[in-house]
Amino acid sequence: MLGKLRDFSKSKLAGVLITIIIIPFVFWGMGSVFSGGNTNNVVKINNKKVSTQDFIEHINTSNIDPDQLRKNLDKNVLEEILGQLISLNILKMEIQNLGIIKSDKSLSESIIKEKRFLDDDGKFSRIKYEKFLIENNVTASEFERKIREGSLQKELFNYISGGIKSPDFITKSLFLDETKQVNIKYFNLDKHYKNNFTDEEINEYIDLNNDELKRDYIDISYTIITPNNLTDTDQYNARFFEIIDDIENEIANEINFDQILTNYNLKIEKKENLYNNESESFINTIYSKRSEDRTQLIETEDFYVLYEITNIENKIPEISDKNFFESIKEKLRSHNKFDFNKNILKKIEEGKFNESDFIKLAENVKIKSALIKSVDDNSLFNIDSLKMLFTIPKGDFLLIVDNSNNIYLTKVENYQYNNFFSEEDKFKYEIQSNFKIQNEITNSYDLILNDKYKVEIYNNTLERLKNYFR
Repeated sequence: MLGKLRDFSKSKLAGVLITIIIIPFVFWGMGSVFSGGNTNNVVKINNKKVSTQDFIEHINTSNIDPDQLRKNLDKNVLEEILGQLISLNILKMEIQNLGIIKSDKSLSESIIKEKRFLDDDGKFSRIKYEKFLIENNVTASEFERKIREGSLQKELFNYISGGIKSPDFITKSLFLDETKQVNIKYFNLDKHYKNNFTDEEINEYIDLNNDELKRDYIDISYTIITPNNLTDTDQYNARFFEIIDDIENEIANEINFDQILTNYNLKIEKKENLYNNESESFINTIYSKRSEDRTQLIETEDFYVLYEITNIENKIPEISDKNFFESIKEKLRSHNKFDFNKNILKKIEEGKFNESDFIKLAENVKIKSALIKSVDDNSLFNIDSLKMLFTIPKGDFLLIVDNSNNIYLTKVENYQYNNFFSEEDKFKYEIQSNFKIQNEITNSYDLILNDKYKVEIYNNTLERLKNYFR
């Protein structure tokens, strides 16, 4: 609100004309940056070297936001882009080795049949084609190159896994597996978790986790600034915001906090030993800025606050602090819950958990039964738990979670299978089965390519590129 008022008051004083100059992000003249040895190449695939210029052109044609590129350099964004370029080059080399081609005539037919270039009569429109190129800032040759490369890649994948037809027994098996239902017994483990802790247990936890539990407490001096105490009026006018600008300038010039108060006849207030749970939201804002400059001017919805953090102390809260005390109890509950669940999981994984253990844990707890109709039937449990539940054998046990994060111990009683297999089902699961087999073949082919093409990345060149982009 105040920000809008401030902008409005300034607009009354003078009109401001802002000219924005956009400088295209283009990488030219980089050849001189890299010289000698392998510094002009960023990677070698078998005997083929990929130059830094190739890499730069790949970045430019990928329409990558330069600001985002710079911001994410330390998050391996350049390595990810290079990985894409390596994959594209390997595909090109494999296409060439296999002799897969796309003729100019075939390329022309592909473009002419492209729906976005057809007019109302379904005929190729040269005007639409040219308009598309202009709107996307791409040349005809560049667009046609991309179309050709995409078609060749499609042909390669058809060569690898085209014509796959799943055997009927695999299709039927997939249908049975995905349409099965599971009968379970389950009960809530909540009553097995410890909720009450002695003072000795609480103090022991604090002693063992002293450093983790320390908090910053701050002492502050501050003043709330409104038009009433700054300009003797209740109006947020131009004069008020001029003085606010003057105060910001004095802070920037490192004028003493007390001197600023004196300059504008502002009254000081003080608070000590503050943590991030105060009733006044502006206090919590000040707390969040404790690692920044000690003296600042902040804006709230209805007023400004000029403050100075006079002291920061990192210490353990008093046990009498109700919020701290409850947080310790919650941490102890979480640790107890984790250890209890971990012990059950370990027994299940080692095959040491059986029916008698299940019955024993269920003492004084109601065991419930349910039919889970599909892996997507999240009426009781969350989807991630169901994905695990549908993979375990009959008679096995599992810890699962409901949509409110309650934890249950579950036993699979049996599976029910849908024996009805219509033509529609067959068609649907044939497609899924084909895709599954194709995916497995593609993954196997990927392993072959990893062995066939040796990739050597020149890390020194990559680091130079990072420094250049910075």
